[in-house]
Amino acid sequence: MHRLVFSSDELPAELDDQARLRLWRDIYVARYGEFDFDRADDAPFSMRSEFAAVGDVAIARASGTPFVATRTAQNVAADKHDDFVIGLNRANSLSHMLQRGREVICTTGQMMFWSYGEASKSGAERWIGLTIPRARLRESIADPEDLIARPIDPNTPALRHLGRYLDFLFASQELDDEPFLAAAHAATLLDLTALTLGAGRDAAELARAGGLRAARAREIIAEIRKDFANPAFSAEIVGARLGLSPRYVQELLQDTEFTFSERVLELRLQKARIMLADPRHVRLKISDIAFACGFNEVSYFNRCFRRRFGASPTQYRQ
Repeated sequence: MHRLVFSSDELPAELDDQARLRLWRDIYVARYGEFDFDRADDAPFSMRSEFAAVGDVAIARASGTPFVATRTAQNVAADKHDDFVIGLNRANSLSHMLQRGREVICTTGQMMFWSYGEASKSGAERWIGLTIPRARLRESIADPEDLIARPIDPNTPALRHLGRYLDFLFASQELDDEPFLAAAHAATLLDLTALTLGAGRDAAELARAGGLRAARAREIIAEIRKDFANPAFSAEIVGARLGLSPRYVQELLQDTEFTFSERVLELRLQKARIMLADPRHVRLKISDIAFACGFNEVSYFNRCFRRRFGASPTQYRQ
């Protein structure tokens, strides 16, 4: 487990406070992706961060001056990072996360879940967490995007185990000499993450709907994920498959706060974004990708993509 430690104490002593903050931001952006940083108060700037790769998962922790990190749509388009991020608040102060128009305020021990692939704004003083490739997490839990910026109960056993396991990995110096263990540790982190998010999803769904309605909603979501790229896909098709009326299909999805159309559009856009970033599809035209993802009109695809990701499909590919 290769560990990278970076502290503001290592910055040139002759720099003033604002210059130290700017240099820290430049170094962070060069290594980890586009962000804008600013202090949350007037305290002198100080920060210590640790990062480590554990298989295809990365773990991190940081502490220092309370800060605000803003990631704009332009930042997302510039670096194309789209990993999912989990952060546990380890400070005695509040932390917050704003994404998709939702804000989560976290007390000590609470968790934030967000995506690098979308604009966001967060603030914290001391935290520990991990980043997981989008495709990897989707193998373990269906539609993790639904849980972005949703509160997770800090008393969930899986979340407590996840926090303790992260502490264990950072505290175990001998892991640096045992690279063959990385895959096993990554699998454990993924399992605990899936359990944590799954518990959060189940609690939210059962709170909003009865057990049968929640079960039927999950069946509908599974059908959407299976066939969203079909241009003719509709609520009528799903209803016919499951023996439900199209109106009831729409009504059940209202319990999950995302309509049928919103889910289908999001999945199509995410597939298009992945194809545009994949060198294997570099010879495909933008129209070919749009049609492969279920869009009937290229102009509509272009408008939706720009609105969702802050750049046109051509700009995103470049």
